[in-house]
Amino acid sequence: MTTFIIICVLMAVIAVAAVFYPLWTGGRSDADASQREHVLGILRQQAADLEAERAAGRIDQDEYEETRMELERRVLEEARQEKVEQSGTASKLTKQLAIVLAVIIPAAAAFGYVALGRYTAMDPAFLAAMERQSMQSRGHSAAEMQKMMDDLRAQLEANPQNPEGWFMLARVAASVNRFDDALEAFKRLDALVPNNADIIADMADMMAAANGKVITPDVEKLLQKALSIDPGQWKALALLAINAWDKQQYAKAAEYWERLVQVVPPDFPDLDQIRANIDEAKRLGGVNDSISQSSPNARQLSDAGESVPTASPENGRVIAGTVTLADDLKGKVSPTDTVFIYARPVSGSRMPVAYTSIEVKDLPYNFTLNESMTMAMGADTLRNVDTVIVGARISKTGNFMPQSGDLEGEMKSPVEVGDRGVVVQITSVRQ
Repeated sequence: MTTFIIICVLMAVIAVAAVFYPLWTGGRSDADASQREHVLGILRQQAADLEAERAAGRIDQDEYEETRMELERRVLEEARQEKVEQSGTASKLTKQLAIVLAVIIPAAAAFGYVALGRYTAMDPAFLAAMERQSMQSRGHSAAEMQKMMDDLRAQLEANPQNPEGWFMLARVAASVNRFDDALEAFKRLDALVPNNADIIADMADMMAAANGKVITPDVEKLLQKALSIDPGQWKALALLAINAWDKQQYAKAAEYWERLVQVVPPDFPDLDQIRANIDEAKRLGGVNDSISQSSPNARQLSDAGESVPTASPENGRVIAGTVTLADDLKGKVSPTDTVFIYARPVSGSRMPVAYTSIEVKDLPYNFTLNESMTMAMGADTLRNVDTVIVGARISKTGNFMPQSGDLEGEMKSPVEVGDRGVVVQITSVRQ
């Protein structure tokens, strides 16, 4: 704050000096005197030339007299101006103006800053408070996010075979634009949960983000791998469409976008833009010359993403991911035991808003929960919530209500409805 005040005072002094000095000293007096002397010299030369012209007989007496009188008049004007300046009459007003401005300029600056400025803006405490407010408006402070990452790393050092931990670390790192850390976490997760299209697509997303949002051949290879596992993986389709567009492979871009239209929900907010992109890609690729000549912005989807060009079917009201069983518990279950996979509200009722069931022999299992997988008529569904806790439980009796001896696992942190690539690991026995 002190430094800021010193800078402001110095700038005010410089501004006053720039105005005060020329007004107080007469401004251009020296320059004016030099200019006047130059004019007088010209007039003297013109007078000498006039005498020479008359002596040579090139002008008559009347013309001579008229020109001589004009030269004398101009000499008298220059002399009169010099006397005025020497008397100081002209400088009185400028000096008075200099004094007035020397007072008004700093006073106006100070008053303007008090009235319009934020004088706490350079206060470290104020800056810290603003940073906290900014981060809290996004859900967590910077310190909280860093502590969360540090805690997750500590847990993973003790238990590196925890896929849920790697999933959460990847998500937290991506949310604070630590793309390299997110990529490394997704790689570890991919090793624990192989051949999961959502995880592979997220890994490709982070690889591109870490490389300046450029889809390299390695990224493209991962995206193609995700599509080979799940031909409807939305993120892979969106990224490959943008990549094809960038390479001016318009027919291929249109194909990927058409496939994307088939997998996003009908109320997806960017659906009209995707269809416009398809039309433009077909026109440029010569696939359909009857398409309108309008030129929509085919890169709109890329500008909307936080990491790389993408669309997000969050309005699909689904949760997708993988359920795994910890190795040390595999001996405690039978292949036909029932596995319940559910999503429940973060607070309030613990009644699931969506659930499905499989058998242990199907683990690890790639699941998708949607709003139709409700417990009963009238119960809340995924349409009624924005964030959920996802979990899984193995019941030997097939009873959905938790009982002692059930094996279970539940995510420690909530996820948003629409998330894919969620990882749940069954790790404990219910007491």
